[in-house]
Amino acid sequence: MAQYALPPGAVRRRTVFGLLDADSWKWATIKATFWFLLVIFLQGYVPDRAYYFTVSPTVDLGFNAISPINLCPAENDRGERKMPCPVPAGAILPWDASPPELVLPEGLTGALVYTSGSTLYLIGGETASGTTPSVISTSVSEDGNLSIWTDAPALPAPRSHATALNLAGVPYVIGGLDASGQPTQSVYVGTIVQGKLTGWTESTDLALPVALSDAVGTSTASGLYLFGGRTAAGLSDKVWLNALDATTAKLGRWVEQTQLVMPEPRAEATIGNTGASVYILGGVGPNGVTNLVYYLGLDTKGLPAVNAKTQQPHGWGVSVNQSASAALPEPRAGATTFVNSGAIWVLGGRGFDNKVTNTAWWAVPNSADGTISRWSELDASDLLEPRAGASVAAIGSHAFVIGGANDTGLLNTSLRADLAPRSPYFRLGLFGVTVPALSIKGEIGQQLGYIVAGSAALGNLVLLIIIGWMYSHKPETFRFFRFVTRGRFRPPPQDDYSP
Repeated sequence: MAQYALPPGAVRRRTVFGLLDADSWKWATIKATFWFLLVIFLQGYVPDRAYYFTVSPTVDLGFNAISPINLCPAENDRGERKMPCPVPAGAILPWDASPPELVLPEGLTGALVYTSGSTLYLIGGETASGTTPSVISTSVSEDGNLSIWTDAPALPAPRSHATALNLAGVPYVIGGLDASGQPTQSVYVGTIVQGKLTGWTESTDLALPVALSDAVGTSTASGLYLFGGRTAAGLSDKVWLNALDATTAKLGRWVEQTQLVMPEPRAEATIGNTGASVYILGGVGPNGVTNLVYYLGLDTKGLPAVNAKTQQPHGWGVSVNQSASAALPEPRAGATTFVNSGAIWVLGGRGFDNKVTNTAWWAVPNSADGTISRWSELDASDLLEPRAGASVAAIGSHAFVIGGANDTGLLNTSLRADLAPRSPYFRLGLFGVTVPALSIKGEIGQQLGYIVAGSAALGNLVLLIIIGWMYSHKPETFRFFRFVTRGRFRPPPQDDYSP
């Protein structure tokens, strides 16, 4: 049996309230683990926090699993429209009205949106005079301000209730109603030179197989998709794909996806694409305005996800089959949608009674299977006034809702919302605290952060060296403490470190 190598007459010391032998491997392991974690804390965690204390508005110390005390900045509120603190996941800040000098040249509804860099274009739509071919543009500054609207190259012919898709930076205006109110098969392709729209051409090669309006669509890495809409025969449940050619990387002809027929015909819906799934939200169905939500999973190539066994697309998920909470809280048509950090927003629109509303709902789908567990709404995030047929664009950290119509007529105003609510500047939790930091921006802040982090690491290294020296020179260390305390400090009784 192994024996402790202690000199004759030595007494085994106990530690941790007598629970452990001071000379045992257990106590040695505990001490080694403590010093290992201390080194990581001083040389890793502290310099990391020092860097973020310099460049971030707040810094977390510890882990705020549960924070009963939260203090949020006033920027999250707009007068009486106050946001919860902290702001719920997926939420945005309240909407602000743009100043009068930034109104549209005239009331406009159903205009299509195309963005190129910081330039925003409104294409076609309906004015008080009817369907228009006009295109207007504005630029968006870094702080989210619009410039005065100016004319841009107009469409070859008037279009409204069309679908606008952006593929590789090129805008496509697909179908829609002409000046006489009839659906069309035309596809207009924008000409982009150095990020600017310089003109339009009609592509006969890309023309739709059937005249179509009020469809929704999306672009993926595989090509362009169109869902539903209205034809001369009525509502459509068809899905069309114009796939990119693998060799030429060009679009070809539209092909009906017979294996992806929608569960029900749909027009005037709104659409959201999270990258993992496409969502068709509300719209007009055979029974009128609906609140149903259809969702279609996508693979990494932007194609419908397939069943591994059958090699066939999984098909559409339907909110009514999933759960009642997955459908929109109320029926909506003519609403508008944008996606922000995985959250899907549905703004305004018309209800089942055809009355225009100002509601703003959002949902954060499950990233694993695309299902929606619930829709959220905050009074502070609702639109400032009812709007249907508005245009929406998300650029940088801001979203813009432009034009549209309410129960009294067309609108020429716009709204702006900040997509990045401010986090609490102080949080006190059970396992940590969040405190205000310096928030020095730009390259200066980054360089200062590196200096502060390096200084913290160097200072802690010196501290560790001093501690190591003290442990290896106990007699000198105890003599020093006795000298500093003028003899009031006494060393442990089993060790005599007296001069």
